Amino acid sequence: MSNKIFKTGIYARLSREDADGGQSNSIQSQRAICLAYIESHDDLELVDTYIDDGETGSNTDRPGFQRMLQDMRSGRIDCAVSKDLSRFSRNYIDAGNYLEKIFPAMGIRYIAINDNYDSMAPGSGSDNITLPFRNLVNDIYCRDISIKIRTSLEVKRKKGEYVGSFVPFGYRKAPEDKNRLLVDETAAEVVAMIFGMYKDGFPILKIARRLNTSGIPTPMEYKRMQGVRFETAFRTKERTEWEYVTVKRILSNIVYTGVLIQGRRGTPNHKVRLTRPKEESDWVRVENAHEPIISCTDFEAVTELMRRDMRCARDSEKHDLFSGYLFCGDCQDTMIRKTQKAKGKAYVYYNCGSNKRTRECSPHSFSEAKLTEIVFHAIHDQIEVVLHLDRVLRFIDTLPQRDRKVFSYEAQITRLEEEIQRYKKLELGLYENFVEGIINKTEYTDFRENYRGLIAEKQEALKRLEREQRDAAATGSQNRAWVQVFAQYENVQELDRRLLMALVDKILIYEDKRVEIVFRYRDEFARAMEAAKSYQERPLGAAV
Repeated sequence: MSNKIFKTGIYARLSREDADGGQSNSIQSQRAICLAYIESHDDLELVDTYIDDGETGSNTDRPGFQRMLQDMRSGRIDCAVSKDLSRFSRNYIDAGNYLEKIFPAMGIRYIAINDNYDSMAPGSGSDNITLPFRNLVNDIYCRDISIKIRTSLEVKRKKGEYVGSFVPFGYRKAPEDKNRLLVDETAAEVVAMIFGMYKDGFPILKIARRLNTSGIPTPMEYKRMQGVRFETAFRTKERTEWEYVTVKRILSNIVYTGVLIQGRRGTPNHKVRLTRPKEESDWVRVENAHEPIISCTDFEAVTELMRRDMRCARDSEKHDLFSGYLFCGDCQDTMIRKTQKAKGKAYVYYNCGSNKRTRECSPHSFSEAKLTEIVFHAIHDQIEVVLHLDRVLRFIDTLPQRDRKVFSYEAQITRLEEEIQRYKKLELGLYENFVEGIINKTEYTDFRENYRGLIAEKQEALKRLEREQRDAAATGSQNRAWVQVFAQYENVQELDRRLLMALVDKILIYEDKRVEIVFRYRDEFARAMEAAKSYQERPLGAAV
């Protein structure tokens, strides 16, 4: 070896999984081993130390590693020393590429102390057969750790445990269990306020302005106030403010209903750091994973309204009463609110939006005052019908099982499914029997048509039984939570947006001035009506 003095850099790396190895793998320990080695070799002169603390060795995208490469290219150092090959890289391909191609081309000397490897020493060249195997073992170790971590996280997700670094605004991590979410009462009040304001008709942008005016801290500011170390590249001001996207993100987050959805993004393997969105079918969804802040009913109504075209007048703080609910019954376009002043009075009415733009539909003009009266009375009548139906179904619940004709739907459904599968197997076996000459062509055709007829008959019976099972489920009091949504407005005195949001899906206005109100829970209502009608021959009047 020549008398050249190598300008040397120490490279030390510690990943999270390596930290479990204790003091032997610590940055201080690695640096001490490298320093002792350099001091014992006169041809090495320490120039700098490059450290990657908490960085994986599965790729070379590490700050300290990249700074070392830059110094190598500039000529500041021409030798690198690390404790062992695994500190340098755990990627078999990357390690081989650097040690066998890049470093020799750059004239860089590399030393791995514990692996007894020195690229300038005799017997340590690329022909050393043990080096590729060592790199491969390091790569396999990294892959094994990655698989274990991924499996552990997947198990936690499926159990409804929260595995994110930062909790959603409105929640906090339980002190005794970091994977369990608890309601943060202070932040939860803000979340409930946002949903409440939206239900009252406030546009998203004006909700944000109200929150800023009230001095309520944003989710980011609240995290900082709680001592959380949280940074983002999107921050542009010293103190962040509520914006449209911030409020919308809260209104769109299903986590506030107690549903936990995780695993929406991920990396294909341990060597790729860039996360990609996953297919929705691969997401992990757990119901009732934690205490909800918002009811599912309110969340669904808010979600549906955000999909619709809702506009707010510039001089108004809120959306109009029917904004997002009115549609032309003939062309299905939205109805547009107009104000006409005459003799000092303002008259408000609605016109078909398509008529204004293209004249392809008639105006469908309708007075807001008259519409308000019609909708209010229709909702009031629907509430009475639903509550009467509930009383009927409650009476049915009190009947003996033999009178309610209750039986094991599950058993009958299972039996029908087994019969369908049996006939399908028999049909499949017919062709084999025909080929083997057990039956002739005429018998084959007759048997096949007979089996197909039986399969169709059983499938129709299965559909009918499943429908009856749903109807029976609708009569159970524990499955009629939707009735309580109507019941809470039994004594309502006026029409407002909260009432519309709770009970109405949309309102259609036709050219002949007919108004159709499409209520929410119409499928549940229809099934309950069918179930009640099946007992109409019974004298229910006295019970209701």
